[in-house]
Amino acid sequence: MECPLPLEVVETILAQLQHDFAALKSCSFVCRSWLPSCRAHLFRHLQLRHAGRASPENWHHFLSNSPHMLSYIKELAVLCERSSWVSWDPILPALMEKLANLQQIELHGCDLPWLPARLSSAIYTLFRSPLMRRVSLRLCILPSSCFDLFGPALQNIALSDVAVEPDMTVAVEEDSRPARPKRLTIEGKTVGSVIDWLIPSLERHELEDLEHLCLKYHGDDADALQAVERLLQCAGSLKTLDISLYPAGLQSTSEICVAPSICYNRQLRELRLTHFDMDISSPTNQLPWLGSLLSQMTTQHTVQKISIDARHRPCLLSPILDHSGWAKIDEILARIAPPHLQDVHIHVGKAYGASFNRISASMPLLRAKGVLRVSM
Repeated sequence: MECPLPLEVVETILAQLQHDFAALKSCSFVCRSWLPSCRAHLFRHLQLRHAGRASPENWHHFLSNSPHMLSYIKELAVLCERSSWVSWDPILPALMEKLANLQQIELHGCDLPWLPARLSSAIYTLFRSPLMRRVSLRLCILPSSCFDLFGPALQNIALSDVAVEPDMTVAVEEDSRPARPKRLTIEGKTVGSVIDWLIPSLERHELEDLEHLCLKYHGDDADALQAVERLLQCAGSLKTLDISLYPAGLQSTSEICVAPSICYNRQLRELRLTHFDMDISSPTNQLPWLGSLLSQMTTQHTVQKISIDARHRPCLLSPILDHSGWAKIDEILARIAPPHLQDVHIHVGKAYGASFNRISASMPLLRAKGVLRVSM
């Protein structure tokens, strides 16, 4: 049976169902022309776990009998704890060697320097693939080699709670070109050690193309984010800086880590602050921190947009913001706003107990500038 709908319409419909496995499976039986698109969504993401339907053994058996499905697999996630099952699984290396079309890989809990030789070789081959665009490493131990691990196609790298084994390196081909990513995410308590790992890349200018830097710091070390200044100095093309602070305890405002110096970078267009506490009476209030950050901006800075995501309050013990509280925030933001600012977008959640109209009415200074947007 052939479908009378144009293929472009069908693609749009199926794209809306990409996370609905049952619906896509049903659509694959509608007509022959829908089948490739359904398969592209159904088999795009492959997640591997130790046992069950997601085990390497099950997937290896399936793909051996249906090798035409290999071309549809674009994303791979390998989930384990401290290299547990991946260290002895006999099928995993052979399976990874078959996944030649991957564009994204996520490793969770893999200690790369100590994996079996065939498995680590398969992983590094995927890292350097001409198609590999995104690598996410969470709770992993990495060799001391930095962007030499990755190929030139890499655009996005996320490092979450990683550690580095300084005495372990990875051999690379002499004529290989290292990655020059455009987006970098650093998450966890050890921001400084990750920056140290990136320093050789800074010296070789491999972060000069970086456009988006996302920092998610968990902890209360007052000097934690100062290490980021070395990174900001070298990221000359940086346009978006996204910072989240997750205090480990209910610290006072004076104990929140010092804002990094951004005076080196004049290309910033957008500042995003997520998981941000604006409550002026809260022990985790981050408004003074924001003031310190913005006070560094001069007339030469061209930040045009500030996005504050305050939907999730770190401290729920303090009073809900009232009219005077929002007015105080309005005064702080209006006073320290950079000269080229065109948009202040504040996301608030139910925890703040205020409506859109109430918040907007309580912030007359930013409204007068014509830059305020509030969304719930």
